[in-house]
Amino acid sequence: MIKLKNISGSSVSLKLLIPIAGIFFALSFPPIDLNYLIFFSFAIIIHIFFRTENFRSAFIRSYLIFFTACIISVSWIMLSGMRENADRFLIIGGIFILLVYPLFFVMPLIVFYKIKSKFIFRFGSILNLILFPVVWTGFEYISTLGQINFPWLFAGNTLTYNPAKIQYAEITGIFGVSFWICCISVLIYVLYSNIFEKINPPASLKNISVFVCLILLYFFPDFYNSNLSDLKKITDSSHGKIKIGIIQPNINPWLKWGGKQNDLVHGYAAQIRELHNSTPDLELIILPETALPYFFREKYFEDKYLMLKNLCDSIRIPILIGTPDLEYYENSDEAPVDAKIMRSTGMKYDTYNTAVLFEPETDKNNFQKHQKIKLVIGSERMPYQELIPFTKSLIEWGVGLGSWQIGKDTNNFSLKNNVTFNTAVCYESVYPEFFADFVKKGTDFCVIITNDGWWGKYFGTYQHNQFAVYRAIENRRWIARCANTGISDFISPHGEIFQQTGIDEKTSIVREIDLIKETTFYTRHGDALAEYCLYISLLIFGICFFLKKKKINPIDFFCQKVCRN
Repeated sequence: MIKLKNISGSSVSLKLLIPIAGIFFALSFPPIDLNYLIFFSFAIIIHIFFRTENFRSAFIRSYLIFFTACIISVSWIMLSGMRENADRFLIIGGIFILLVYPLFFVMPLIVFYKIKSKFIFRFGSILNLILFPVVWTGFEYISTLGQINFPWLFAGNTLTYNPAKIQYAEITGIFGVSFWICCISVLIYVLYSNIFEKINPPASLKNISVFVCLILLYFFPDFYNSNLSDLKKITDSSHGKIKIGIIQPNINPWLKWGGKQNDLVHGYAAQIRELHNSTPDLELIILPETALPYFFREKYFEDKYLMLKNLCDSIRIPILIGTPDLEYYENSDEAPVDAKIMRSTGMKYDTYNTAVLFEPETDKNNFQKHQKIKLVIGSERMPYQELIPFTKSLIEWGVGLGSWQIGKDTNNFSLKNNVTFNTAVCYESVYPEFFADFVKKGTDFCVIITNDGWWGKYFGTYQHNQFAVYRAIENRRWIARCANTGISDFISPHGEIFQQTGIDEKTSIVREIDLIKETTFYTRHGDALAEYCLYISLLIFGICFFLKKKKINPIDFFCQKVCRN
């Protein structure tokens, strides 16, 4: 059994370590690509919490660590509101995120503090430390549930620039990588404590054992990756191919709403024709989220609809495009309680952030669509506004956004020859299990359409693109990612990025990708690992409130009972 000495660090050293832990955590994420710092960040956090003696200190220290991290890693939301023509709401929203988001990270650390400070496991037991990965992973999973969430800074997201380390996500998903990171961090902490706090001599058998375990665990993903040759044969042979064109129009997201919409549509049409002329054998053309900043099915916009529809008919290539969509409720009693009401007629209606597929020789009342389900909290929709309807009008952007209705289902799109694909709209691509639900229903490849023009060249644009690497690996599907102002690219089933475009660049890219029908363990079973981690964490945390404050080592206790008998 490895023993860790309980030494209270000086207040000066802990005050210094708190911001260091936060800075290391933030610098681990894209686009900085110092992913190895995540291990040391968690090791420092564990060090701090084993030297924290009361709840108040645990809360304050954990909050300060992640407030520091958020200033670096998610301040792009606030800074984006300072750009020219930007809605100043982003500044308020960004400040709110900076203040509130750290509280999410406080939760697992408080649970870990409660468990380690109670009596479930004695301080000196390595079993106490192994609860850290369990608790952290379980609480990361919580951030994907419900309507109040921001599933952004998962520990596993730090490794998207190093896909060789995360191929086993096809089994565990991103949360398995987070668990792996936490386990390595625990071993680093144990090794540090044993050596630098002189618990064991540096060359002792215990320290050597910990070091060997650390090395083996760190290189385990590389061993897994080296055995992927059979999988590559499966995915590369595939079930046919499809040639896809992605158009990145680079339209200012703040100016297109209510602007010169005829010029906008003419511009799209010109890019589509140019792409078709250069690659006439395309089988699908993709444009970004809300490329059409109006309700294209409304009679008022008939001329703009016909412009794109006639083009689609003439080139005979399906066009996937993002647009707001409007749905009327002829029977008011069937409308949701948070439905909108027209002032002129009193009719109830709802608006959706939608992806629609224009197909040759089909009309606007007979098209395939996916209505966005995962809406950005506070900007696209107020959380749980169906329970408190008056909150839906609290936030309304000056660019046509706000108070979207939640889509009804994860709809897939079908092309000729039984080719099926999904379309995740923007923020939906950061929800692992949600994205896998599309694939479970039978997609042959995946599409992500997004705007991301709000963020310019700030960190958020790069992070959003990199996080999609996991969706490709988890489900072993090609992803065609189309962004308004960038970044657009193709991502292979192994997380490799191809033909990545620049930011603020008007361009188009084309690639022939494989159609794949096999499903991964993760696609079939989702976040089972993270769910179990959450259940175990909550169970042990709950037990803590019913037991006396006495530290018990269950293995020692068991051995004593056996010896007595």
